Amino acid sequence: MPSEPNAQAASMRAAEYEFGPFRLDAARRTLYRGAEFVPLSPDAVQLLVLLVEEAGRIVSRERILERAWAGAAVEEGTIESNVSALRKALDPAFGGEGPIASVARQGYRFTAAVRPAGAASQTAPDPAPRRITDRDTILLGDIENKTGDPVFDGTLKQALLLALAQSPFLDLLSDRKVRSALQMMQRPVDTPAVGDVALEICQRTGAKAAITGAIFALGDEYMIGLTALDADTGSVLVAEQARAHGKGEVLRALDAAAQGMRTKLGESLASVRRFSAPFDEVVTTSLEALKAYTLGRREWHDRGDAAVIPHQLRAIELDPNFASAYSGLAIAYANLGQTIRATEFMQKAYDLRERATERERFRIITSYHAIITGNLHRALDAANAWVVSYPRDLVGPGNAGGYCMLLGLWEKALELTEGAEQNSNITMSNLAIILMALGRHEDARRTLDAAFGRGMDAYFLRLDAYQEAFLRGDDEAMRRHFDAVAGRQGEEDFLLGAQADTEAFFGRMDRSREFTARAAECALRAGSPETSATWLAQAAVREVEMGFAERALDIADTALTRSEGRHVRAIATYALARAGDRTTVDAMVAELDRDYAEDSVIQRYWLPCIRAAIALGSGDWRSAVRALEPAQAMELALTGPFESAFALPPYLRGLAYIAAKRNDEASRELAKIEARPGLVKNFVTYPLAVKARASIR
Repeated sequence: MPSEPNAQAASMRAAEYEFGPFRLDAARRTLYRGAEFVPLSPDAVQLLVLLVEEAGRIVSRERILERAWAGAAVEEGTIESNVSALRKALDPAFGGEGPIASVARQGYRFTAAVRPAGAASQTAPDPAPRRITDRDTILLGDIENKTGDPVFDGTLKQALLLALAQSPFLDLLSDRKVRSALQMMQRPVDTPAVGDVALEICQRTGAKAAITGAIFALGDEYMIGLTALDADTGSVLVAEQARAHGKGEVLRALDAAAQGMRTKLGESLASVRRFSAPFDEVVTTSLEALKAYTLGRREWHDRGDAAVIPHQLRAIELDPNFASAYSGLAIAYANLGQTIRATEFMQKAYDLRERATERERFRIITSYHAIITGNLHRALDAANAWVVSYPRDLVGPGNAGGYCMLLGLWEKALELTEGAEQNSNITMSNLAIILMALGRHEDARRTLDAAFGRGMDAYFLRLDAYQEAFLRGDDEAMRRHFDAVAGRQGEEDFLLGAQADTEAFFGRMDRSREFTARAAECALRAGSPETSATWLAQAAVREVEMGFAERALDIADTALTRSEGRHVRAIATYALARAGDRTTVDAMVAELDRDYAEDSVIQRYWLPCIRAAIALGSGDWRSAVRALEPAQAMELALTGPFESAFALPPYLRGLAYIAAKRNDEASRELAKIEARPGLVKNFVTYPLAVKARASIR
């Protein structure tokens, strides 16, 4: 039996070795070529560790059986087949005869020069290994699929993102910033972020490290290798490897690798334990469902809310307990103005919130209050708690800023939104809306130009740009943005509705009605009767304020027949109240008050406006003014689901004071609208307020 290795070799055991371009982690039984994980079966890597530890010495078959497969029954040819697998992996890197030599009738010898990993040629000690801090940003690159199974394409990156995103310590570079960097590099936005591409992205964005990896199939097993590269040197900071016995165990194995990676990158064990709910308990157990979810996220980035819906529907079909997919559906439908479907999916997400990561639970709770209870203050409280728990997550401030817009807290909305993710379609849109509302029109234009320059093309950005062009009277730019959304099902109706507003703004009511009909029809074709009814309800408000009460009654009735969505009921009821339909309105006011007892917009905007409209119709200006008192805090808030404010409370208050011949007070109320063209934009209350104020000066 061969003698025990010398003392130096013994001291190297369970460490890391380098030979040629390879690095072998003997403790974790993993092999890397540069930064790339090399897949080996457990038997093959066990044999390699033995040969490397005995480098330069002949290792007999008996020694191999004793060390590599101690006590195990070994089939004939096992050693030879594993040596063959090792040679296949190693030999191409040596340009000739590989590092494993056969010694006739004696065994095998590892011939390559072996050194401890990181050993330098000088005597100076190696610098301390770099650690990631809670101030560093990390690029999550791509997980290369080397299995040939398309179910893993993009799916494991999304899974790893969800797993790592549980950490309050790690700050992951957003997909938008990655895409922007690739565009600056003049590469397609879907270029895999691996190798030198990943390092260049890090250098352009200031990220300190890049996590990349690969998945391999070895018979019935799958091997996953993850590597974190130093952005400055390209050297391996840390590496992690996991094995899955069958496809059904891949997500569980990846989750374990993610936890190991978090610890090695510097996150405390206490933090990892607290923020590491098992992936199959808080995301999904289905690779196919995760694949659909991943495709949906990609479509959302590229094309907006309507495009995400089919994929998320498929995800919940494959996994009925996929909380994040329900939440994604709810938010997409809400952004499209489809409150009924949004409520359906949001309630399901909320019911499943314990099956979501802690970070995702914050998203679900904030969206639950925004979409279902309508209590924007509770939504804002939840968003603020999200910011406290995950101070580096820029989505929380963005959501909080959005709720401030709906509450009319424009300065606070700006502060929060400027601190949110600036490479998000929604953030850029919200920022443009806020800047216009605050009268900073040029800043809004620069924001939108920057968004389009980064390749963003969501329909709501086009709508914002259309309205910004309206404010400066640029008809050509308005047409350009209008045309950019033409034919985009589920989205083009928003620009048609905006054009209907513009036509009414200039008194061209016949043209306004044509565009309203087109918007309503487009929404119907896209399968959204609620959005279709919303355009009709909005048109009813335009009609009644422009003096066409009978038309308003007919259009409002049609809208209510088409949908019972929250926005439809509120807006149409207001139009009916202004048109004098007291019988219908009284019953609907009671229903709105009952059904939406917590809803901030219903209780603090629409119901006060409806009650004021009823009082004005009865000639009771004092009751109208009193009815509007609850609306004072939100009178200049964003009138969802639109991108502008109707500013109805100061408008109605102005009309009430005109009826009372209290012209100074009327002028002050109407001046609130006239002073804010970037808030009201192309809605008819602006020219009507200007005209009314001019008449009493």
